[in-house]
Amino acid sequence: MSDAGEHRVRRNQVVQRWGTPQVTLGSVNEPRSFEEHGVRANEKWIYRCKDDDLCEPRERIIYWYRYDFVASYVLADDGSLQREDVAGFLAALDARVYDPQRAAPV
Repeated sequence: MSDAGEHRVRRNQVVQRWGTPQVTLGSVNEPRSFEEHGVRANEKWIYRCKDDDLCEPRERIIYWYRYDFVASYVLADDGSLQREDVAGFLAALDARVYDPQRAAPV
């Protein structure tokens, strides 16, 4: 179900890289799933930049099905969503270790 290729994306790695999401819809235990942007998920994490931040992308959406990573999308400058391969961003992070010093600020 994951598009992460050989590197399996883990929740702990996502939190280490980008912190906790500003918005969470659904949950790991949500029995109902939904389809959005061509992916089936039961949980959606949304990361947004503050208006005063100079960061890219302005918004990142991560989809999960139970504990499994499904897909990630980023909001492009033109307002469209583009699928993102996050495995490369997360490959160097150990999913079994949570280091608060390396975690993104909340």
